[in-house]
Amino acid sequence: MSSILRSKLKKIQFPALTNIRNSKKKVKNAKGKIHLKYNHINNFVFNDAFDVKKIKYNKNYNNEQSLSLVFKTHLKDVFKIIKSNFKKDIKILEVGCGKGIFFEILEKRYKFIRGFDSTYEGKNKKIKKRYLDEKDIIDEKLIILRHTLEHIQKPYDFLFFLKKISINNPFILIEAPNFEWKLKRQTFFDITYEQPNYFTMKTFQNIFSNKLIYKKKLFGKQYMLVVARLNDLNNNIKNNIKSRKITLDKLFPNLLKKFNTLKNINQNIFIWGGATKSLMFLIYLKVFNPSIFKKVKFAIDIDKKKQNKFLQIVDIMIISPKKMLKIIKNGDTILISNSNYLFEIKKYVKEHIDLKIDYKCID
Repeated sequence: MSSILRSKLKKIQFPALTNIRNSKKKVKNAKGKIHLKYNHINNFVFNDAFDVKKIKYNKNYNNEQSLSLVFKTHLKDVFKIIKSNFKKDIKILEVGCGKGIFFEILEKRYKFIRGFDSTYEGKNKKIKKRYLDEKDIIDEKLIILRHTLEHIQKPYDFLFFLKKISINNPFILIEAPNFEWKLKRQTFFDITYEQPNYFTMKTFQNIFSNKLIYKKKLFGKQYMLVVARLNDLNNNIKNNIKSRKITLDKLFPNLLKKFNTLKNINQNIFIWGGATKSLMFLIYLKVFNPSIFKKVKFAIDIDKKKQNKFLQIVDIMIISPKKMLKIIKNGDTILISNSNYLFEIKKYVKEHIDLKIDYKCID
């Protein structure tokens, strides 16, 4: 990659929180830089420029995916893993339970359960709308961290904190994005400011002293799920965090090729997904291929809470699938932010309109 393109990458200001949407254009949201470092011992990448002060989760933060049938199936798969490994009288703590969707699935079988999340909006009294702190005591036998650890600046310290306030040597189940999948698929737009950490299975093996009880790749291998004992945390893990700088273009040498696949698009573009992947891809597209970016008319999302709002920085409006059906024309292109949803999206469109639509997955 040329030095000119590398300098462009360095200048990009990324949204601090990708799952905040604006009610109007040109809103100034918090931004930050991404300066990656690689720890080869633990096969672990992190953003050295991350500043936790820029991260302010509140009720406006919405990263919920569970409206999709595909993602609902994934949640059921995770539930089945828990069900097959843990009896229903076990006490469970879910840390970072979001809007409580998975918590509700668990609660139907597991009665002794509680959760913590500052973005929770519901009325379930078993979920505390705050973070865990030093005054809390964990007496549960299973701690669940689903898509939480990658958001925490010092993940090793956080795990040792959980161990410190736990009294029953609990099991811990962690689900997180699979960094090896990102590299294989060259999904550079999956590197975000709000996720400072990027794990591999080797990372978790080292964290838990090579004593993982269960490990599996899920959701088309995009995610990893591991189960371990909290007391098996590797006490030497902090001594192995020396790292070196690594640039986005080194990790993702095919970065520009993603945009070259779009250069022959002559008509309007719709991007399906009003969340992180779409936003980050459009930020890059605006920088590296502005002529194609101008053809992007709308983002589409089935979540009503996201509709009629704007993706920050790029100021693309999010509309409903029904509205898209009224606007899209023969020969237009739908970019799909996650290939796991390709079949579901194509099925929906074909059931409602008889047009020749070009589908392209960005991952």
